[in-house]
Amino acid sequence: MADQPGKLIPGAHEFHSLCAYMGDDDMFSSDLSEDQLKQRLGHMSTTQCLVIFSMADEYVPEYVDKKALVDRLCRALGDSEKVEIKWGNHALSNRVQEAVEVIVDFVKREGPKGWDDPWS
Repeated sequence: MADQPGKLIPGAHEFHSLCAYMGDDDMFSSDLSEDQLKQRLGHMSTTQCLVIFSMADEYVPEYVDKKALVDRLCRALGDSEKVEIKWGNHALSNRVQEAVEVIVDFVKREGPKGWDDPWS
């Protein structure tokens, strides 16, 4: 609603891109085949990626096997690392500290080494 601060209403194009089967932003749907996921995400296979998945995501239907979906996404991304946040909501707003710790740990391990390493 426009009268609710902090609430964003997507336009028709954004809504369609996200919600339509094979829409421009349909990257994580459980009904995409392995080939479709690889086609959409495979370009990331040369980059170290961390997939953080909210196991209590309110936008993922109950019938979706979340662990299997995360595994499929990681394979499509070239065997990316995964972390499941057990009670995290979609935005991880109820598990911010846990998410930040996971991200910092990943960046420390997989980030720059040598002269441009911000951690040394």
